[in-house]
Parts: sequence; structure tokens; C-alpha cells
Amino acid sequence: MKVLAIVNLAAAADLSDVLRSLNEELRESWTLFSENVIREAYMTDDPARVVFVLEADDLAAAQTQLQKLPLVRRGCFTLELTALRPFFNWARLFAERK
Repeated sequence: MKVLAIVNLAAAADLSDVLRSLNEELRESWTLFSENVIREAYMTDDPARVVFVLEADDLAAAQTQLQKLPLVRRGCFTLELTALRPFFNWARLFAERK
């Protein structure tokens, strides 16, 4: 299943700790990318937010994978996970009307 993960800097995060640990976080996220867990990664206009698209069995598995990221594990980043499903609504355009 595809999972949308919105990763935000936690309000209580120590910015100096985040900056000190950022390279470690990036290395671990690269590992998840190279293992095909993270399939896509995006920056946003908000520098305190990134977005990942993951491949996981379910939301719990995605959460477990993202907990491998050191700053996520320490609570410096929060996660908002959403399961993504195929968009079937376009089929309504071609459905037989009764």
C-alpha cells in the first residue's frame, strides 16, 4: 500500500539538536529510499516540513519504518500518515446512466 507521510518539525524540538543530527537523519532516510521503503520525497514551501510517499503493508508498518529515522524516534519530528488508494471516481464518467 502507498502511504503519504507528512513529516513536521515538532513544536518542542530543540533546533540545535535537529541541526546537529540532520546528516544522520538524511543518511537513514537515504537507506529507507535505497530499500524502496521511501519511494518519493518532497520539500515543501515550509522548511520545517517534508513529505514522503512510502510503500508499506499498512500504516503501522509505515510508522515502524519511519521510527528508524533518529529525529523521528527522538520526537523532534511528528508524523501524519495517510493510506493512499487508487482514485476510482473517474469511472463514474463512463458508467452507464440509468
